[in-house]
Amino acid sequence: MGMGYIRVKEANCKNCYKCLKHCDVKSISYINDRVEVIAEQCILCGHCVNVCPQKAKTVVNDIADILGWLADPSVRVVASLAPSYAGLYADAEKGESAAALRRALYRLGFDAVEETAVGASEVTAEYKRLLDEGTMDCILTTCCPTVNSLITKYYPSLIPYMAPVVSPVLAHGRMIKARDGAGTRVVFIGPCLSKIKEIDDHPESADGVITFRQLDALLAERGIAPAGQEPAQAEEGPGLPTPFSRIYPVPEGIVRDVKLNAHKGFASGSYNGYSFLSVCGLENVMAFLKELQDGNCGRLFVELNSCDGGCVNGPLIPEERRAAFRARLSVEKYAADQFEELERADADLSLQFLPEPLPEDEPDEKTIRKILTEIGKPTPDKELNCGSCGYNTCRDKAIAVYHGKAELYMCLPYMIDLSQSLSNVTLSVTPNYIIAVDRDLRIVEFNQAAQKKFGISRKEAVKTDLFEIMDPEDFQEVFDTHRNIVNKKAHLQSKETVVEETLMYVPEQEIVIGFFTDVTEEEQRKEAARRARLEAAEMAQKVIDKQMTVAQEIASLLGETTAETKVTLVNLKKQMLNEGDPS
Repeated sequence: MGMGYIRVKEANCKNCYKCLKHCDVKSISYINDRVEVIAEQCILCGHCVNVCPQKAKTVVNDIADILGWLADPSVRVVASLAPSYAGLYADAEKGESAAALRRALYRLGFDAVEETAVGASEVTAEYKRLLDEGTMDCILTTCCPTVNSLITKYYPSLIPYMAPVVSPVLAHGRMIKARDGAGTRVVFIGPCLSKIKEIDDHPESADGVITFRQLDALLAERGIAPAGQEPAQAEEGPGLPTPFSRIYPVPEGIVRDVKLNAHKGFASGSYNGYSFLSVCGLENVMAFLKELQDGNCGRLFVELNSCDGGCVNGPLIPEERRAAFRARLSVEKYAADQFEELERADADLSLQFLPEPLPEDEPDEKTIRKILTEIGKPTPDKELNCGSCGYNTCRDKAIAVYHGKAELYMCLPYMIDLSQSLSNVTLSVTPNYIIAVDRDLRIVEFNQAAQKKFGISRKEAVKTDLFEIMDPEDFQEVFDTHRNIVNKKAHLQSKETVVEETLMYVPEQEIVIGFFTDVTEEEQRKEAARRARLEAAEMAQKVIDKQMTVAQEIASLLGETTAETKVTLVNLKKQMLNEGDPS
């Protein structure tokens, strides 16, 4: 998997699969607790970035080079400002206006600030030319790089229908460089994620991107407010061109601009045999492309936009500025106010699109069924297709497992069944008594061993007061203190049953679970051993006492004999000494 334009922060990702659920092409991998966006399959729609509740996905777009150009007086830097800005930076209450934002950009260091709509006007003219030629059965607009990637990767058979025309930003960039010199740096400023890759792929046309989110952060960092700015010196001179092509960011914007450009040739809503259609939102676009692929469409000119609501609802709009419907109205008014027709520029706007084939290694039916069987779906009737894993069907999920993009455990119903199965097995086979009670000390769980011990069924026990079968004092203590009791000796029902109890407080469910291990036999063995030791000690004491008596008697006798012997020996010694005396 190659490095792409979306990075995942592992520490933040909680494997909720929300990004996968919103990814129409399923270009996200969940393997070994690592989540990655698969660059080769991603079309950079930006959905995963915005829907992530943990903000674990970030856009990779280093603008360090752009900041360097802006700081270098020897480099001419021209901003190509996406027309959607008119709907985002025009809050009268804040004193913001389209003109004020342009002035703020001059203060950032741009040498010129122009509108991408100038390039869009050229693109419209090219579309009009294709309509006039009439050689293409179906003409798909190529302004949205996300849609372009979708077609070249996932619908390559439709590439012949793609208008061989650059997008507005590439057209504008080519026009600027042709006019100001190839060394001029052209920086697109807009709400689009896929524009970053598009410009990286076409450095001859433009040089970099600053997203609206980055722009807001940059202006805040520099202390420049996009409101109330006075005209800068660089703005003095002729005003900006005002083509109706500013309408591009809203639904049907391209169609309306083309119709306006070709208004004399319209009859009953068609032009040169072409009907017009606008499709917004990636899911809708994919549905249309499938119909087109199946041959269910006629001679069409189709405006395609991956963002639901058009570019005014692009993925990298600052969330606090996101108001797609208000922005649409603002852009429509902005485009309609005093628009003018522009003269055609002498620039090559052609672009050929090539297929980007993806691996076609698809598993056979036997392999798919084997994978499904491993997650408890051996037959089609077991396939719930609930979508909890992020895939539309269980088969899609199995194919993803085969391709190494997903794990078996991602199936929520399977994991619930497995968990319940293991729980039931544990509760039924363990010899320990397991009793759970709620805050009112009413039983909520009563396992098989406990049923046998107390002689009542689980059905009878559940919702029964604990005191009816045992002393609830320890349970109450745990509820009151929230401190667990571990391995405490206690008695159940009578002194005859000895248990080792562990009581655990579960705050999430506000219950206490008791685990009771019957240690009666062990305690009886210990008691028997203790009594045996006492008896042995008593017997030993008796032996010792008896031995002491005998020892004392022997000592007494030995003492008398020793005294007599001593006297006899002394007398003998004296006698022997006397015998040797000469007197």
